[in-house]
Amino acid sequence: MPKRTFGSVDRLPSGRFRARYVGPDGRRHTKIFRAKADAWAWLASEQTDLLRKSWRAPKTSGRTVGEYAEDYLARNDLRESTRVLYAGLWRHHLAKVWAHVPVDEVTPAGVRSWHAKAGGSTRPTALAQSYRLLRAILNVAVADEAIPSNPCRLRGAGTPKASRPSRALTAAEALQLAKQLGRDRRTERYRALLLVLAFGGLRFGEATALHRSDVLPGGRLRVERSVRRVSGRWVVGEPKTDAGHRTVTLPAAIAAVLEEHLEKHVEAAPGALLFPTSTGGYLARSNWNSTFRRAANAIGLPAVRPHELRHTGATLAAGTGATTKELMRRLGHSSPAAALLYQHAADDRDADIARALDAMLGAITEARDDIQ
Repeated sequence: MPKRTFGSVDRLPSGRFRARYVGPDGRRHTKIFRAKADAWAWLASEQTDLLRKSWRAPKTSGRTVGEYAEDYLARNDLRESTRVLYAGLWRHHLAKVWAHVPVDEVTPAGVRSWHAKAGGSTRPTALAQSYRLLRAILNVAVADEAIPSNPCRLRGAGTPKASRPSRALTAAEALQLAKQLGRDRRTERYRALLLVLAFGGLRFGEATALHRSDVLPGGRLRVERSVRRVSGRWVVGEPKTDAGHRTVTLPAAIAAVLEEHLEKHVEAAPGALLFPTSTGGYLARSNWNSTFRRAANAIGLPAVRPHELRHTGATLAAGTGATTKELMRRLGHSSPAAALLYQHAADDRDADIARALDAMLGAITEARDDIQ
């Protein structure tokens, strides 16, 4: 087969083929095809037009956002639970507006208009997730050189706006909440779960996916999976990040409560759920949220959200003087950004740091006095 010299064709992660060449205008022109032969045929046609001097700059891409979304959702590197989440976001919040729009016709103004309209009927978290998905889909188009840059440029749009800033519970408040759960036989089985979330910093889906066999000697918990309810079914998969695979050591007092919990509420089989419902199934987040709020209201706790138990575990760990890397490992973070937030949140340690510096300076001064 003769060597081809005009343009190039490469296979994309989606399985499609990208044909590219540099035109007389000095720009690289790209088009995506399902079949490799079609990609080479297009290049041959463009070359013929060049030789006949009838060449005209082709459109950057004829593919729609919907076509790119289809490829994105079919990626092999997506976890199943993530794929189901993204498919729902695309179907409910993006497809109606964007499915048939060519990627090279998506503008920052168009994205801004969609976001503003969607904000009136979409919850903050779903809106932020949908925006991030649209941005990720269009990033593929940028990588394909189908568009020069990503039109998703709304600052902060990928982060949901909380109704109020997160706050960490104190250790005393967490213990008081656990005690309240323990007072009622219907909620007593969730006392250990609250303590694991508050002092271990696990994500809710990680904690509720734990098995008896994940409790290791020395008060350690092995985190290897996560569970979530998606489209009416339980989906068990990998933790949120690769760093989510980890072993977390609990304080001895919390480990003792967990041992008691194992005896009273967990079946003997190694694969038995560590924090099951009374019927032995996975605990739904909605049920847990209701249980948590009732306990918080019963003890007159100021406004607090169930997710803030993880915030509590992170802040308490930061308050011990843990380094950024240590926090990342304990919390299962893949980047230092989130861990740094918790370090900064431990502002009450600033006085402790100042006292430690005073002690250091005092020791230096005394040493100099001794020398003199």
